Amino acid sequence: MSEANTLSKPADKNFWKYAPLIFTGFYLLPTLFNLSHLPVNTIVMSVAFYIVFILLYIKAMNCETKAISKLFIMMLVVCFSATFYTTGTSTLYGFITFIAGESYSKRHRVYAVFGIAFAVLLSAYLADMENVKYFLAGTLLISAALFAFGIASQKERLHKMREQESANQLEQLAAIAERERIARDLHDILGHSLSSIALKAELANKLNQGERYEQANNEIAQVADLARQLLSDVRNAVSDLKQLNLVSQLAQLKQRLIEQEFNVTFNVVLNTLPAKVEGLAGLIIKEAVTNLLRHSSTKNSEINIEQTAQQLLITVIDHAPCSTLNAGNGLTGIKERAEQLNGSASFTCGERFTLNVILPITAKDLQ
Repeated sequence: MSEANTLSKPADKNFWKYAPLIFTGFYLLPTLFNLSHLPVNTIVMSVAFYIVFILLYIKAMNCETKAISKLFIMMLVVCFSATFYTTGTSTLYGFITFIAGESYSKRHRVYAVFGIAFAVLLSAYLADMENVKYFLAGTLLISAALFAFGIASQKERLHKMREQESANQLEQLAAIAERERIARDLHDILGHSLSSIALKAELANKLNQGERYEQANNEIAQVADLARQLLSDVRNAVSDLKQLNLVSQLAQLKQRLIEQEFNVTFNVVLNTLPAKVEGLAGLIIKEAVTNLLRHSSTKNSEINIEQTAQQLLITVIDHAPCSTLNAGNGLTGIKERAEQLNGSASFTCGERFTLNVILPITAKDLQ
């Protein structure tokens, strides 16, 4: 049997893997029942083979499956040899079939079973037993039961391995999605501001070269203001990542609008939200507030958040004329985040700008 074709299994074993070893004690019964009639060397050899078998079995249960074949053959040799001293090996042959069922693939199990059957028949024939039928019947029953148990154990182990692999893949996908989200957040926060800083710095340099110092200083002052605002946005973003409590975020955003002299109305009706919905809702509202700060001409706005049994409804209104709508990174990011939850985001322009976001909050929709 080729070791390379066997199934891989982890080296660590649960304590209960060794619990069935208590039944190997049946191996000793024939020796104990005939203790007074057996030669000392027969008793010693029976016990010695038993100890060697137990050690080999424990080692087999702790080794990688691809290296099991050598131990399998060694255990088979021990059982074959021990049969010349005791008929109790019918029990140990059963444990070898458990190893075959638990460790080998379907094709290699066939080879293993033929090897065990050959060893059993040959040892029974050469040992010249008085009750060969009882020995063979006992070996067959025990081996069949433990072989089936070994197959079931392998299926359970492989099932757990697949579950662990699936869990690891989900963690990796979640990590990738989180990195993409952070990258999108940083792009939304940094992209526009850094572009403006670069353009104003270049303009200030040209004005300075043209000796238009007053205008150059004005552009430099605007660069400083943009840099301070950008730093504040980055700090707020970090704060949002650390704390996803939507109520706390809304309080911070409202205070931020008031500090910028906005006349803002908050209408919020919230209960407990799933963590994923709460996190994305917070990012959506933050981006909407950032758009208000950048683009509102009247500083007169309204934010409504309503939670129903199945949806979270977010409405952001800027009471200022809106003739054209260019969906930049901010509005695009809002739409993408809503779609992550199988939700939707729509924008209307006219006498006022309106953002409507619908996020599902039921377990079925979040899958």
